[in-house]
Amino acid sequence: MKKIDVVVVGAGVAGLTAGIYLKRSSLSSLLIEKGAPGGKLLNIHAIDNYPTESMISGPELAAKIYSHASSLGVISEYGEVLSIKKENDVFTIKTNADEYQAKAVIIATGIAFKKTTLENEKKFQGAGISYCATCDGRFYKDCPVAVLGGDDASVEEAIYLSGLCSTVYFVYEKKIESTESHLNVLRSKENVVFVEGKALKVAGEVQVEELVLEDGTSYKVEAVFPLNGEKSGADFLYTMGLTMEKGFVVVDRNSQTNIPGVFACGDCVDKKLRQIVTAEGEAATAATGVISFINNLKKY
Repeated sequence: MKKIDVVVVGAGVAGLTAGIYLKRSSLSSLLIEKGAPGGKLLNIHAIDNYPTESMISGPELAAKIYSHASSLGVISEYGEVLSIKKENDVFTIKTNADEYQAKAVIIATGIAFKKTTLENEKKFQGAGISYCATCDGRFYKDCPVAVLGGDDASVEEAIYLSGLCSTVYFVYEKKIESTESHLNVLRSKENVVFVEGKALKVAGEVQVEELVLEDGTSYKVEAVFPLNGEKSGADFLYTMGLTMEKGFVVVDRNSQTNIPGVFACGDCVDKKLRQIVTAEGEAATAATGVISFINNLKKY
């Protein structure tokens, strides 16, 4: 069993930033990541709203952040966290590969999109398939697009796209579960077309050119946003007794959860805006909160 001051679960933007801030302290820390470092950035084909970068791909930005963290000595290990237990102010973190003990934990697991059955979705990722309207909507200005959804988050994304795109096809199955106020706003948009049905596949040569439904209906679009719902990557934390809201971790202004010593940041947190810069700011808050928490432990 490895003993360390702080374990950060996740090595996306939030996890890496937390690691950088922790490295500035005297505490020992370790990042645990079950996939490639970078998280959601790895699925974003272009970013133009990140300070200092007028245009950069998600994987390229992820590589730069990871390189920066590594140059400072931030350590990351591969593993999927299966459970976190607290006993006598000590956290035991069990992964599929190892076991760790820590004084504090930062949860930075990001989000996971609910799987769809859309054919060719993976093929066109970065070529017309996007999971973030705020991130990629600008690239389809004055173009027809489709949003696959049915929940409040997808309605909000469609509203955002309606201000940029020529036509927004809002494709939903059976019913839309959204607040009436948001739905009314979407209904008021003249360039939004509501389509009831199930999306079957996307088609095109190099880029997305068409969305086909199960009933054979097709729509000429240049982008499809499969926003059938997102969930926190922190589902395994339910057994800890963390306060969660619709699957997302609830934190206070210091990024601390209801369990002392457990902090959270980034897209796994219950919040309004999920962007790179907000994840980084929350990570800085979580890391400095952890440093203060552990320093206070040492006084007793």
